[in-house]
Formats: sequence, structure tokens, C-alpha cells
Amino acid sequence: MQKNIGGILYDCYPLTPAQIVHIYTLRYSPTSEIVNIGTGQYFQMKLNIAALREALNRAVERCESMRLRFWKDPETGEMWQYVVPYTNEYFEYYDFSEWEESRVEEVLNKWTSQGFDTFGGKLSRIVIVSLPNGYNGYYFNVHHSCMDSSSVIAFAKDVIEIYCSLLYGLPYPKPMASYIESVKKDLAYEGSKKQKKDEEFWHKQLDMPEPIYTDFTGPGRLIQLRRENNNPEQRWGLLTTKNGDGNTITYELDVDSTKKIMDFAKQYDLPVSVVILHAIRTVLSKFNDNETDICIRDFVSRRSTLLNKKCGGVRMHCFPLRTVVGLDETVLDSMRKIKKAQEDLFIHADYSTLKFIKEQRDKYNVGDGGAYYSVSFTYQPGTIDGIVPQLKGIGFKSRWYSSGKQPQPMYITAMHRPSDGGLNFFFGYQTDCATPEEIEFLYYFTGRVLFRSIENPDKTIKEIIDMT
Repeated sequence: MQKNIGGILYDCYPLTPAQIVHIYTLRYSPTSEIVNIGTGQYFQMKLNIAALREALNRAVERCESMRLRFWKDPETGEMWQYVVPYTNEYFEYYDFSEWEESRVEEVLNKWTSQGFDTFGGKLSRIVIVSLPNGYNGYYFNVHHSCMDSSSVIAFAKDVIEIYCSLLYGLPYPKPMASYIESVKKDLAYEGSKKQKKDEEFWHKQLDMPEPIYTDFTGPGRLIQLRRENNNPEQRWGLLTTKNGDGNTITYELDVDSTKKIMDFAKQYDLPVSVVILHAIRTVLSKFNDNETDICIRDFVSRRSTLLNKKCGGVRMHCFPLRTVVGLDETVLDSMRKIKKAQEDLFIHADYSTLKFIKEQRDKYNVGDGGAYYSVSFTYQPGTIDGIVPQLKGIGFKSRWYSSGKQPQPMYITAMHRPSDGGLNFFFGYQTDCATPEEIEFLYYFTGRVLFRSIENPDKTIKEIIDMT
């Protein structure tokens, strides 16, 4: 639908359910930076700044979601999105090469804490930077309703391939896919046969007995809530904060240990995400008096087609991954149950996240801000390692910065390092919900359970819990 915005007619489209999740987050947050994604891509080599500036411009030109704008109709309050024409930009350059690493990190985190005017203009910022120890590249901050982590990785890959084409004469990368075409397909889902099938699946999930909340610190929070609400049978938990203040703690798993996980997953035909999810759910069971019914909020990127892999934008939906695993079942039993549950979730992940949340709250009479999970999880298998032979053997690092806010009480992201393929675990948490000591405790036991499990796949869950 065409809309007159500032005297110019634009082809406008409604926001997708994936975008509305972030608008919903903004609505209940006192500050806008809670939806910022701050990242950096750096090579340990001298870069041609002019070529990098050109590559960044060409990448923005090729990526419609990098030119996305949001508009709220002042009369109806309806929200719309549209793509503005490409205009060349002169990206700023900052030289931090003589600074201490900690001071640079502080500055880039501060940049990430600078929110965007969601309905007022440009929704990203790119700065070319030089870092200590000979690293050079660019810093990137973007509104989450325009990009998700998969989009950020795809954009970075495009920038680097264009740069190498300009500088080394390599073939120019294939075009990105159209974000607008992806949006049209998402909007066509409403009222479709696929939506009805997905709705039937999620309604069947709601026909199951009520889940139970399992906190990553143990049963204390649920017990306290039961006392406060004078309801000893309450099964939902509450993890909310007034200001969304948050932090991220990163743990790096060495390459050999990562390889053990990958080899185990391949041997038993299991997704790596399932192996990690098994460890997290077993720890939640251990911390909550050996509870067998566990919910973890699983994020799905919904990028199974070539269009969706290269269209940019935000496509992530999230749903509770619920598994009931008896203590007498084996590690492999647990993982296969998780695999089946995750496959079902992926098949039906086009359903609206917010719609399901409302339906679940209505079904079980859950209070505002209530939920049955304490941990959210996502696994990012993709890296930008080995894109072009000219960059082989050159130091590379990818950084994710903190805006000082977190929309999730506890959000664990497992992502492979571009430099060596080892796994990084990012624990994003709200500071009112967890302490650094609790995060370290959770990571320690998750690691113990994970490796005890892959070393003893035929042991029972009770035996693994007792071993850790």
C-alpha cells in the first residue's frame, strides 16, 4: 500500500510478527537501546579504508533491510515499513590503535547504548575503526526490528567479499535476496492453510497438562512467588525488571572440546543445538529437585530457503521447547526427545510468537510477565571464516557489544568463533535476575553435564546428575 510520508510516496507494508516482538519489547521498556545489536568485524591486517568504505556502501545498496524505515500513521496508529532509495554515505573513521583494549570496549559498548528513534529515521550506524594489536575493520549497530544475528553475519560476509573483489579482483558476490519479497511471503501466511496447521499444532501443545517453571538458580523464586500470591499450586514463574538493565558474559570453549561436541553430534545424527540443549535442560532439572518437565525458550531463525538466508531482516520466532524426560531414561533418550521436539517446533515456527504467548496465558491463567521458562537459547552455526583465500591465516575477530540492556532475563547464545571454529557461549542476562557468580555457576555445570553426557551416552539422566 502506498503512503505519503514527508511528501514522498512509498510502497509500505505492515510489520511482520517477528518485528512486532521487538516493538512489543520497546513498548514495555523505558529506553530504546534494549533492541540494539552492536557488533564488530576486524582483521589483523592493514585495510584499504577507501575500498572498505566502498564495500560498505555497496553492501548497504544490495541489502534492502539496511535501508528499512518504520512509520506510524498519526491518525490511525498503524505501523508500516518501507525501504528508502540507496544514497552513498561517507562512513566515519576512528583510530583506537594506541588505546587500551578495555577502553575501546567501553567506547563501543557506549555507542551500542545509543538508541535509535524507531519511527523517526535511520536505524543503523556503521563506523570504520582501527583497534589495538593491528586489527582493523568496522563497528556496526542496528535496530533489531531490521536485522537479527543471521542477517548481521550475512551482511558481514557480503562486505568482506565485496572488499576482496574490489581489492584483489575476485568475482563479485552474487546479489542478496529481496527483503520485501520475504515480507510479502510472511504477510501471505495470515489465514493460509499453513497457519491453520501450525495453529492446530500449538493448540495441541496447550491441551497438555500445565508446565512448571524451572529457574536457573533453583526452586527458590517459584517458592517465593507462591508465597507472595498465596497460591501453593502456582506453576508459572515471573522474571521481570523495571528497567531492563543487563550485561553479557562470554565464555570461550577451546577447539578440542568443541570438536568433541561436533564429532558426537555427527556420530549420533544429532544437531549440535540438541546436544547443548540437553545439557541446559539437565542442569535445570538438577537445580530444581530433579524435575522431569523442563521448558526452554528456543529461538528459530526461519531461514531454510535461499531467499530467507540472503534477504536480511529479522525472521526469528521463539517458542517454549518442552520436554519430559524421566530420570531413568538415558542421555541418548533425552537427546532424541529434544531432537523430535525441536523438529516439530521448527516445522511450526511460522506461527506468531506473541499470539502463542497470549493463548498460553489465557489457557493456564498466567499473570502478566509470567512464563514457564527461565532460559532462552539460540545456536548460530554460521561463521565467516574462510571466505576468500587471500584472508587465510590472517587474524580475525568478531565482537558482540552490550547496550547495557537485555530484553531476556537469561539468553544463552552458542556461536562458533570465526577465527578457529571453537564455540563461544554468550550469556546475556538482566542484572536484576542474575549475578555474574550465578552465571559462572550455570556455565560450569552446563559444561560438566555436557561432557559427562557425550562421554557416557548410555548412562541415565539420574546417573549424569549424580556425576556432576
